[in-house]
Amino acid sequence: MEILHNLDWVLSLRTPALTSVAFGFSWLGYSTFIMFFMAVGYWALSKSIFFRVMLLITFSAVLNAYAKDLFQSPRPPLAIRLDDLVGASYGLPSGHAQLAVVIWLWLACEARRTWVWIACSIIALGVILSRMYLGAHDLEDVLVGALLGAATLAGFALIKDRKWFWQTDPVWSIVLVLLVTTATLTAWPGTSIAPGYVPMLAGWIAGGIAGLHYEERVLGFAVSPLWSRRALAAVAGVLGFVALQKILKVLGTSLNMPPFVWEAAKGLVSGVFIALPMPWLLAKLRLVSVRKTVRG
Repeated sequence: MEILHNLDWVLSLRTPALTSVAFGFSWLGYSTFIMFFMAVGYWALSKSIFFRVMLLITFSAVLNAYAKDLFQSPRPPLAIRLDDLVGASYGLPSGHAQLAVVIWLWLACEARRTWVWIACSIIALGVILSRMYLGAHDLEDVLVGALLGAATLAGFALIKDRKWFWQTDPVWSIVLVLLVTTATLTAWPGTSIAPGYVPMLAGWIAGGIAGLHYEERVLGFAVSPLWSRRALAAVAGVLGFVALQKILKVLGTSLNMPPFVWEAAKGLVSGVFIALPMPWLLAKLRLVSVRKTVRG
């Protein structure tokens, strides 16, 4: 078992060039990239596929945070750690490894093309290896994270095509999100407090569900078949999303709200924005296709 925790072999591989590559892969597992990638993919690649990926990310991130506080396994020593963004969080399981498997392998499953499988597998493996290279996780951490991600994909593949009442009714869907979130926070392991991104993700997916159901009724947008318009939609979406996050940052410092409440509200606004106002704006700019007339 010693090999699972011994990262001395990693130190012998470090070079300035490889370190830059490792940081690049590792960045793909942080929330800043993930939120932008999911939003842009939703507007410019496939609404249905990226909504499913958003569901997977929400479940996986909460499961990972719960497991970390349950096992309370320390990370490798600070002396060999190059990634200073992990703070004092626990190591087992690796969130980067878990989300890398969930995001990239599910996108490969959806695409069903050999070259996409190859590209997504390389990205997922690169993210996983980067966490050990940077000293943020040992082998055990990334193996357990990858296995949790694979188990999540297998379970989701079995249920994604079923139409339960809570999937077709936005009210029940949001109620289910609230119930699961409340139960999770109540049963959080030990004396630990759930990280702020747990209520944020709950609000994000609840807002996304509400916005998507309403958008389907009044707009029914789909990405444009023209790649030039998809690229413009991505640029416009990024600008809109950046502006929203800056507004939320200012509001967060001026509003005297409890941290958990603010995180949930911030996630709710972001989720609604992705699913409703931004598609409407892109439709007005004629950068997406719509089934219904856009008024205003």
